[in-house]
Amino acid sequence: MGKQKHAHLIIANRNPNQLNLLLNTLDDSRNDIYLLIDKKSINKFYNIFKPMYSSLYMIDPIDIYWGNYSLISAELKLFASSKDGNYDYYHLLSGLDLPLVNQDVIHNFFDAHLNKEFITYSAALSPKQLAMRLHKYHFASSFRTTSKMMHYYHRLEMKLYSKLPQRRISFSKIAFGSNWVSLDQDLINSLVEHQTMIHDIFHDGFLVDELFIPIFINIFPKYKNKIYYSSPVNDRPNEFQGNLRYINWWDGSPYTWKLKDYPKLEYARNKGHLFSRKFDENVDKKIIEKVVNYDLSE
Repeated sequence: MGKQKHAHLIIANRNPNQLNLLLNTLDDSRNDIYLLIDKKSINKFYNIFKPMYSSLYMIDPIDIYWGNYSLISAELKLFASSKDGNYDYYHLLSGLDLPLVNQDVIHNFFDAHLNKEFITYSAALSPKQLAMRLHKYHFASSFRTTSKMMHYYHRLEMKLYSKLPQRRISFSKIAFGSNWVSLDQDLINSLVEHQTMIHDIFHDGFLVDELFIPIFINIFPKYKNKIYYSSPVNDRPNEFQGNLRYINWWDGSPYTWKLKDYPKLEYARNKGHLFSRKFDENVDKKIIEKVVNYDLSE
């Protein structure tokens, strides 16, 4: 078997120095890196780390807004830009993620688990609650706003719902989980091939990035048999998260790690998680330095 090659697909919108630390941890001849920066933040990223061993590809920026379809657009743009590299695995990361282990551990793990898909399913919401995200129309580009005008706009939106035809997907197809995933070439190709269908289903929804890939897999069930770990989580600290990313939803949305949480990350690594989020240099730089230096064995 030849040497594996991985693509790390990163979406970043802040903390350029922290992004450079992430890029440095991924700098390995077995990796290529594809970076898409939120267009609204592009001026902050003027001194991006230049890898010595990986190839770094800058993807044309787009405006990304929390809660709407733009995050799916960014993900699909990264998938489409990288798929011709025919990588063994594609890891979708945010600029606030970090690996918990070194590249040898990551590559050895995926070498032993080829042709699997790594996603986290969640049981935290019911299909009926999730259907509201999908079946209703949301026309605003940004959901995070305090302006009175936008508040009235959302009220008008609610009144319009009853006048518009509802989009329907069977409850049996509805699922959700983390949008941060590790996928193989086969699924990446299929996602790119079905971009029009994906747009038609999700483009006017709310928080649909968490529905996008789980629903796609339910529509094309051949991929369900390839999922590495499909047991849904209930956002508890002792659970294994199938996307191999230890994300703390029980203390925040998600919680930002601090130095005092270091033993929890050691626990996560020992449980089999290879990545974690989120980290923020403006909250706690020391935990980032500790993880970047792989000092997880005190």
